[in-house]
Amino acid sequence: MCSTHRSEIATGLTLIELLISICIVSVLVSFAFSTRTWIARIEVDSDRTQMAAIINLARSSAIQLNHSVTLCPGSDAGCGHRNEWHLGTVAFVDYNNNKQIDEQDKLLGSIAQLTNRVTWRSFRNRSYLKFVATGHTDWQNGHFKFCPEGTQDHALSRQLVLNAAGRLYFSRDEDGDGLHEDVQGNDLTC
Repeated sequence: MCSTHRSEIATGLTLIELLISICIVSVLVSFAFSTRTWIARIEVDSDRTQMAAIINLARSSAIQLNHSVTLCPGSDAGCGHRNEWHLGTVAFVDYNNNKQIDEQDKLLGSIAQLTNRVTWRSFRNRSYLKFVATGHTDWQNGHFKFCPEGTQDHALSRQLVLNAAGRLYFSRDEDGDGLHEDVQGNDLTC
């Protein structure tokens, strides 16, 4: 009789291999989290830059055309609901002042849907923004606040401040704590 001898080989991980695997996984998770935060920061800054561009377009068009220009949340049809700026923004010459883009009105520019939630707070509390022929707002100084959807990370909050003369100011992190401040120096929160 011939007996066959099988050797049993352990197929588990050694402690060293397990520790190395845990370290690699933790580095990858950390990298993924920091990349997600970095992308969110780029998106909120991009949204704020797009909004600043259309505001500057509306203001300069009002001066060039010597006529008031309306900027509001909405689409190519006209103004939408209050604080839906993130769903689309439109700038147009509203000749009959009905906040709708009619045949005689002139569409100047628009922004498609933004990534982040955008709210507008202003003096006179209107849902739209109007620039008169001098480039000033129609007594509507205020600010746009940009807040990332689905997160309460206040380090991603941004603000775009508009004075009555139609000039824009970007919020910044003045004190170096990682949070942008409003014009009074208070940390921005969403």
